Amino acid sequence: MVTAVDQNLVQKAVDQVDRDRLIKLVMDLVDIPSPTGYEGDCAKAVVEELKRVNFDSTLQPVGDDRYNALGRWQGQGGGKSLMFNGHLDTSFGPEQAHRGLGYQCKGTLVDDEWIYGMGSFNMKSAMATYILACEALQKAGVKLGGDVVISGVAGEIEKAPVNDHEGPMYQGYGVGTKFAITHGAIADMCILGEPTNLMAINQHCGSCWVKITVPGHLIHTAWSEVDKNAINKSRKVLDEIHNWIPDYCKRNKLEDGFMPRVNVSAVEAGWSWRGARTPDNCVIYMDVRTLPDKFPLEAYNEVRAMIDALVAKNPELEGTKVETFMTTPGTSIPLDHELMENIKKAHKDQLGKEVETGTEVWMSDAAHMNRYGIPTVNYGSAGRIRTGGGGFSTHQGEAVHIGDMLDMIKVYIQIIMQVCGVVK
Repeated sequence: MVTAVDQNLVQKAVDQVDRDRLIKLVMDLVDIPSPTGYEGDCAKAVVEELKRVNFDSTLQPVGDDRYNALGRWQGQGGGKSLMFNGHLDTSFGPEQAHRGLGYQCKGTLVDDEWIYGMGSFNMKSAMATYILACEALQKAGVKLGGDVVISGVAGEIEKAPVNDHEGPMYQGYGVGTKFAITHGAIADMCILGEPTNLMAINQHCGSCWVKITVPGHLIHTAWSEVDKNAINKSRKVLDEIHNWIPDYCKRNKLEDGFMPRVNVSAVEAGWSWRGARTPDNCVIYMDVRTLPDKFPLEAYNEVRAMIDALVAKNPELEGTKVETFMTTPGTSIPLDHELMENIKKAHKDQLGKEVETGTEVWMSDAAHMNRYGIPTVNYGSAGRIRTGGGGFSTHQGEAVHIGDMLDMIKVYIQIIMQVCGVVK
């Protein structure tokens, strides 16, 4: 059920949105490098911004000098609470800055219409829209019944420790959000402003990362045998995987045509600095996406069965091992869920058109929120490219459109009023 709100009051709040402050806040956040594992400085900046807009805010230590930024604007009572969640870690690090404006840790204004820079797209711009929406409501004198919670979290980017790759910079996939929601960041429902291009994404895939180790024969080139070389042996495994992928995707196709995807993400073998030795193994890494209602174990078991069958037909592959080292289930809430209905109503009222809905292959912290009983939808303003089209351009790098952010703030303002309720 959606609570009706006074559109004159909504407009009064919308009129308080400061475009220049929005631009400055996004650019200021982009200026703070915050790759996975090094979110502390950005979290501190967000906490100060939350204090500025009258939130009870705190810097929540996650470990290894990493922090979440949590804030609560307490309502008068009697309404539901709404959380806005967003990750502070960026998809790339400062070492990518040479690739252009969209990869630099420096907010850059282009044509007074676009902001470029690391994290502008994913997803520091969302954090700014949350803050500006609440600030506008306060300036308009709107008093809410329920609380608004803003959580800026560490460690969301899709990374996982494996082998010798360990430490904070590899600890992603929701470590900050899982800590936050078990240590006070709770609400009746949540909007996660990932770059969806103003679409409401009510469901997305899960993920299962698989490690396949093909054994070899460590020996000098002088005595090596091609058939025992782990790299050569792994060719049969790779061929089998690539034959299996289309069938897996087809079997998991939804009625609307959506399919999950599978990616062979890395291959490791040998020592480039010692060409006179054959490798003792070759390791293949895969990312198998699962449908929103499936569990990663099903994908792992299917890959394992495929490799077991291949080994049975090829004795030289005996000893091949299949492991999984990162698993996260997908997530879904119904299209007619109360949160979705609130989004639909506000989107139509403020932007004059129906909101588009869909399913995504990527992962988000909505998977963790929903499983902890906080219904969550991905719905954000970033997600289109300056030269046309939606998504992300690896050539142009990260960017966000200022008009899209302003549109999203309007919608967020109305959603907050609908969910939390307005006290007269």
